[in-house]
Amino acid sequence: MAMFGMKKAKPSEGSELVLAYLEDAQRVRATVITLDPKGREIPASLVAVTEERVTLSTQGKVMAEKGESIGLIFYLDGLRLKTKARIQELKTGTMILDLPASIELAERRRKPRARLNQREGATAIALTGLFDGIGLTGTVDNISEAGFCMKVGRAMNVKTQGPMHLGPSLVSAGQPFMLIKLSKLPKCPLIELAGTVTHVASEGSGLTIGIAFESGKESLLGPVKSLVSSRASAIPSTVPPKARRPQEPKEAPAEAPIEMTAPRPAPPKALEPPPTPPVVPAAAAPEPQLDPEPMPAPAATTVPEAPEANSRGSALLRVKKRSRGILLAMPEGSDRETLAAFLTNDGYGRVRVAATLTELLAHLDEVQLVFVDGGVAELQGLALASLVRQRLEAPVLLAEASVDAELVLGAQESGVAQIIVKPYELDQDFLHMVEEHLGLA
Repeated sequence: MAMFGMKKAKPSEGSELVLAYLEDAQRVRATVITLDPKGREIPASLVAVTEERVTLSTQGKVMAEKGESIGLIFYLDGLRLKTKARIQELKTGTMILDLPASIELAERRRKPRARLNQREGATAIALTGLFDGIGLTGTVDNISEAGFCMKVGRAMNVKTQGPMHLGPSLVSAGQPFMLIKLSKLPKCPLIELAGTVTHVASEGSGLTIGIAFESGKESLLGPVKSLVSSRASAIPSTVPPKARRPQEPKEAPAEAPIEMTAPRPAPPKALEPPPTPPVVPAAAAPEPQLDPEPMPAPAATTVPEAPEANSRGSALLRVKKRSRGILLAMPEGSDRETLAAFLTNDGYGRVRVAATLTELLAHLDEVQLVFVDGGVAELQGLALASLVRQRLEAPVLLAEASVDAELVLGAQESGVAQIIVKPYELDQDFLHMVEEHLGLA
C-alpha cells in the first residue's frame, strides 16, 4: 500500500487557518508590517503565498539573517493579526519565509470600533496648542468610545500657518493634543475634546495616526457609543475561523501551455511535408524550394521585416534597438525560444529570459520593457506584473488568454502598459507595438 502514500501531505488545521488569512490579505493587498528580531518595523507587501512559503516585497533593509524569526503584522476583516516565521531567503527588496505555523490576534483596541466610509465625510482637526505647535486635518477612518484613527490630509505649523511634511516623525506616541474636533460623524453632533497619540503609521505617501480620547468624557461620547454599537460587534478573544477560497490562480499555469501550443503555426505547417513520400529523396528536395516560408514559422515572419526595418528607421533605429533590453517572463519551452529569437532577429541587442523570480529580479536593472506571458515559477500573470511595476519604471506587457473587467481594472491599478490577448501572432504589428512602448516608433 506504500504506492498510495505518495500524495502530498495536506496542511494541518492551524496551517489552513494561516493560509486562509494570508491568501485573503494578499488578494486585498492588505497593509503588512514586518518586525525584525529587534522589533524594528519595515513596511512590506505580500507577493505570493503557497503551502510551503510566503514571499514578501520589503520597502527597506531587513536587519536579519537566514534562519532567524521574523514577525508579521497585518490588518484584515477589521482585525489586527500577528504571526511569526523563519527566513528561507533574504535579498534586497525580497524576503521568503516558511509558512507560519499559527496566527494570533494583536489587537490594541479596548472597545469595538466602527469603520467609516470616505463618502460619509467625517473629518477631524487636532491641535497640540491654540497659538503654537502642530495642527492636523484629515478624515476619520474608524472610531470607538476609546479613540479614533485619522488619515492625515494636511499638517501645519499653528503659529506660522505654514505646511509641514507628512512623515512618521511628525508626531510620536504619547504626544498630547489640546483640542480635537470631530465633525460630520453619522448621527452625531460636533464633538470637541482632548486626546493623546497612541500610534503613528506611514503608508506610502500617507500618514495614519491613532488617538485615544481623554478620560471622563463618557457622557460626551454617548452618540459615538450608539454609532459603534449599530455597526460593530464585540472584539473577538481568538482568531475567528476562516475558510480558504478556491485556488483559481493555480489553474492558470496549466492552461497557459495548452493555449500557447494550440495557436502555434509551426505544428500545422510541420504536417504539410509528410504528404510527399519521405522514402524518395528526390521528391523531398523540391519542397524547400517551393515552400521556403511555411517551414520555420518564426523565421518566415522575420525575413520580410529586415528590409522593411531599413526603410522605416534607417541606421539610427537599428542602433537604438541594439541598446534596448527586453525581458521575457515565460516558462521554459519552445514558445519562449521562438519569441526570443524573433526579437533578436529584429535587431534588439539584449533579450533576456526568466523562468524563476530570482532570474527575473537579476535582469530588471538591464531592461527597458518586460513581457509577461505565463510568468515565473513562483508568481504568474497580473500578480507578477504588479511586482515588476513596483520595482521598475518601465512598460510591462501582459499576455492573457481571457480578459474580463476584473483583470482590466487590476491592470490599470498596477500600471500595466497593455494587455495582449492570446493567441497572438509574431508579425509586423507585434513589432510595431513593442517599438511604441519602447519609444522607437
